Amino acid sequence: MVFVMRKLDRVPATLGAKLRALRRGQAVSLGDIERETHVQRAYLDALEHGDYAALPEPIYTRNFIRAYARALNADEKYFLELYDEECGRSDLLDPSRLPRQRVKRGSFFNLPRAVTVGFMGLFAAIVIGYFGWQWHNMLQAPVVVLDAPGDGLATDTALLPVTGKITSGEATLTINGEPVVVNADHSFATEVDLQRGLNVITLEAKRRYSHSALIYRRIVFEPKSSTVSFAP
Repeated sequence: MVFVMRKLDRVPATLGAKLRALRRGQAVSLGDIERETHVQRAYLDALEHGDYAALPEPIYTRNFIRAYARALNADEKYFLELYDEECGRSDLLDPSRLPRQRVKRGSFFNLPRAVTVGFMGLFAAIVIGYFGWQWHNMLQAPVVVLDAPGDGLATDTALLPVTGKITSGEATLTINGEPVVVNADHSFATEVDLQRGLNVITLEAKRRYSHSALIYRRIVFEPKSSTVSFAP
């Protein structure tokens, strides 16, 4: 009987070898890891082969290791400890080594996350703009169209008709401090008692929380002179 001795596979000893073995054990390609982590393939390959000189500063390399481990559902803390054992815990570069390549901006760019953040920012801007517009309208004074009387009117009648309409929604209305009923169609009609001489009529319209709309009318009242006749 012939016995054939096969050489047992060695347990991966380095960080890169363990990552590569874990990936191959799950039948995952390096391209799959690149698409999952959005880390450039060149950095992933350098990580698997322990080519730390081709990697950026340790702070970025640690993020690569975290993303790689998460993509394989592995313990990222374990692999970070391996990295620290191989390269030390300082994020400063060894002055005796050549400067490492800085990570490119696209290495951590996550398009779906960027789109989500963009939509969230747009939605927040729309909501803030809407409430700002509502608040602006709430503070705006109502618009009042006063049909009668005209300013500077001279009359010989003691009762002065005042008519008009509030064209910007519901509001409370007072004339010379006295409340006036506003109809369902936002129109109003009332009469004001005049005193002889110059009268200043003050109309004020206001909504809750809004500024007041003020309209002034100057009216001159001079009654007709009465003529007394005597019988012969």
